[in-house]
Amino acid sequence: MSTSPDAEKRRVQIGYIAGAHGVRGVLRLVPTTDYPERFFDMKTLVAEQDGKPPLSLKITGVKSHSGKGQLLISAEGIDDRGAAEALKGRKITISPEERVELPEGEYWTDSLIGLYVIDDESGARLGGIDEIMNTGSNDVYRVRTDDGAFKLIPAIRDVVREISLEHGTIRVKLPEGLWD
Repeated sequence: MSTSPDAEKRRVQIGYIAGAHGVRGVLRLVPTTDYPERFFDMKTLVAEQDGKPPLSLKITGVKSHSGKGQLLISAEGIDDRGAAEALKGRKITISPEERVELPEGEYWTDSLIGLYVIDDESGARLGGIDEIMNTGSNDVYRVRTDDGAFKLIPAIRDVVREISLEHGTIRVKLPEGLWD
């Protein structure tokens, strides 16, 4: 299956290269995914940097960098510190199809951006989700209303009634006074 240019633009960042480790070309990789263990099963990394073509790196070794929250990655053709340092700052990305499968009722943040928010009681369109903020206790959806204003909706069970990626909608029951 070939990938369209638009699909390539939708690649998802799961980490970045922080620099070199030692003199033999080992990369220090910082995972930005909730599933960093995935790197131990990967055969290649796609390293991207704005303005440069993506670079595919064949992985030859992966180790945890104790206490640093990083991984040490060895890759074919990256044999010295200079070659590893030249990759510093590149984002490690995957295609959406390579994501870890989530349990039912959980969604990737970027799959919710752009969904239309529908009032469950009236059926009225309230706007579209344009940002998701993590507050620690629960996410908050920022909705751009049709008149350009921004309103917030807590992503909690009492408010969010249904998420339908298929229909591109989120049905909500706004608590009284939330948007007054």
